[in-house]
This record gives sequence, structure tokens and C-alpha cells, in this order.
Amino acid sequence: MAEDKNTWVINKGLNPLVNFNFLLRVEAMIDLPCKSVRAFTRELEYELIQEGGLNDYVHMRRKPISRPFILEVERYAGVDYVDPLPLGADLALPVMLLVSRRQDDFLSTARTYAFTGCTVIKKVYGELTAEQSGLLTDTITIAYREMVCVDIPI
Repeated sequence: MAEDKNTWVINKGLNPLVNFNFLLRVEAMIDLPCKSVRAFTRELEYELIQEGGLNDYVHMRRKPISRPFILEVERYAGVDYVDPLPLGADLALPVMLLVSRRQDDFLSTARTYAFTGCTVIKKVYGELTAEQSGLLTDTITIAYREMVCVDIPI
């Protein structure tokens, strides 16, 4: 059996990230524990242009953005003295979503999502039900301009 001589990139996939060790950092100093962060996508729109004489080839040209990119965060209510994400807030610094391999160890995060140009556009206040017990949550919708994903495999 031949030995692999590629030492520049070794991609064995032996230590995948877990999805429950995460923290939202707002304005670079406020750490917000969250119940969940809904799946977010970053999708660009393209215009398809077909040439007249060549029918099996289509050119793609990027369109301008027609709607904002969305990040939805579900948080427990009543844990802050001051709401760090009030409705209509334009955040000056990036919102950082930190994902760690180990619980409560966010100094050595394995993946960081940085959202810039953030504005809180919607808040849904949790449902109150007298028939069953549970924790009250708020869902916050944040519109952002750019997202950068940084992986730091450990």
C-alpha cells in the first residue's frame, strides 16, 4: 500500500463539530446565550442570458441583492437587565456566532460566523400557554449585509 505523501492538506474528517456549543457575541462585549439559531443561508441571485446561436450554453450574470440576508435567533426572555438587541437597532460592530468543540470554552472556537451591517428588523415575543409549562422565548430576526465563516480546526 502506497503511503500518502500529501502533508499540506490532510482532510480526514475525524472530529466533526457539535451543534449545541454556541454563543452569540454582540458589539464585541455582550455574550448572549441562545436557545437556538435557525439555519441561515447566503444565496446570490443570477440572471441567465442565453446566446442566440448557441443553445447549450447559458451565461450567468450576478443580479443586485433584492432582499436582505436573514439571521433568526431564539433567546430565553427575562435574562437581561437591558435588551442588547432592541427592535430597530443598527449594530456598529459585527455580530459574532461562536461555535466551540468544548462546553463553555469560547476562547478557542472551532468555527466563527461574523455578520456585518446588522439591523434588528423583527421580534416575535414568545407564546404564553397556561396548559403546559415551559420557558418563555423571544425570536429575534436580524438582517445583515455580509457574512464571513472562519474555520479553525483544532
